[in-house]
Amino acid sequence: MSSKPRVPNLTDDRSRLDVLLKQRFGESFDVTLAGEHAMALAEIAGHAVHRKWSERPVDPELVRLLAACALSAPSKSDLQQASFIHVRDQGQKDLIAALVPQFAWFPNAPELLVFCGDGARTREIFRRAGQTFPNEHLDQFFNAVVDGTLVMQNFMRAASAVGLVYCPISVVRDRAAELDRVLGLPDHVFPIAALCLGYPAQTGRVLPRLGLDATFHVDRYDAQRLGASLDAYDQRRVQSAMNANLPGTPTAWTQDKLKQYAKPQRADWGKYIRSKGFNLS
Repeated sequence: MSSKPRVPNLTDDRSRLDVLLKQRFGESFDVTLAGEHAMALAEIAGHAVHRKWSERPVDPELVRLLAACALSAPSKSDLQQASFIHVRDQGQKDLIAALVPQFAWFPNAPELLVFCGDGARTREIFRRAGQTFPNEHLDQFFNAVVDGTLVMQNFMRAASAVGLVYCPISVVRDRAAELDRVLGLPDHVFPIAALCLGYPAQTGRVLPRLGLDATFHVDRYDAQRLGASLDAYDQRRVQSAMNANLPGTPTAWTQDKLKQYAKPQRADWGKYIRSKGFNLS
């Protein structure tokens, strides 16, 4: 926290940003940037996968500070429908880890947080006023999801700024009702994702993303190039894995997603959300 800030270098930071974007999207961007701007964008573009952490402890007060920064995120109509839980008790951690036994690295994370959409406070305002809440419909659930997700993203951004790394875990929603009981969530509060947090044990790997021709549109959604974009992305993804000398045979992204979603997943999610008091109509 007390280390001297790095002085940005226009050439070095722009070169790093160019390399990262080329790795990520397979293209270059012809934009002139000041050094500090290139440095800031390189930190964002350089997000990497981390599932191994050093033994260096994370100060709980630092986590609390990051929470304040995270909760400075935009909020729909100032409703502030986000909450999160810093799970510090080892017994609680063990119970949550048991919900995701497929992730052997999960229990090793120094810190664990669970981010939630929170519609309870809005209902409490109406209850205290002796009024019926008139907006029980799908949009209220959606608003809480967006608020909670913005806060989680802001937390990750703040964590990166102080040298921490993380891995969000949405698969905890596979066992949402059990996680709910472990955390003691009231009505209208539901888990969005868990977040493992710590200092890095090694340099993370930057994963390629879909090309912008598939995800960034101008004026109107353009689906004409999707097939070609998927094919090009599969090639980049496989080549990236080969370059990284990863074990096993590299798999195209489309084949991986076919396998991942070949069976129904989380079909009881709607039932769980309704049990929390949300009307999804």
